[in-house]
Amino acid sequence: MTDFGWLLYLIPFVFVVVLILPIILEIRVSYNPIFNRGVVSLYFFKINFTYFFVSVCNGGLMIENEKTKKKIDIKFSDQKFEVVEELWRQMIDKVKLKKLLMFYSIGLGNAFDNAMLCGAINQIIIQIFLFVKSKKPTANLGLFDNVSYNTSTFEVAVRAQISLTFCDLIYSFLLAIIKRKTHKVV
Repeated sequence: MTDFGWLLYLIPFVFVVVLILPIILEIRVSYNPIFNRGVVSLYFFKINFTYFFVSVCNGGLMIENEKTKKKIDIKFSDQKFEVVEELWRQMIDKVKLKKLLMFYSIGLGNAFDNAMLCGAINQIIIQIFLFVKSKKPTANLGLFDNVSYNTSTFEVAVRAQISLTFCDLIYSFLLAIIKRKTHKVV
């Protein structure tokens, strides 16, 4: 073997390491129903991978980025959503939730109504966080609220950071496709 023959062993080693090490994805979603405008960003290892603007239209979503603008009609009975639903069932235990942060800003113009509404929203979100914490005990959860007493505003943002391995992703995807195909045949 030549002096560089050991490099051939490096290729399968790198491949196995890529399959086993977790991928860190961060999803940021922000939506303002007053202006019917939102932003969805996807970060891959803390680098902004993609983002697009979202608005709700008649029976669908209008998605636009710097280059394109298109309308997507959502049909939850479609076969693609069945595969995604099965994929979600397969991956729910494999995905590790690192962070889940929720931000909201509400203003009704009346201090008493704002205080009552924000207190109720905080209690609902904390109950959801308790459920998430019981399923994913290592998750870092946070709630940040901003009450605007004098102006009318409403904005919600969610930031989630998850990690998963390529191996789990591929396995879950293949299993979801197989289950959907066998379910349709039976």
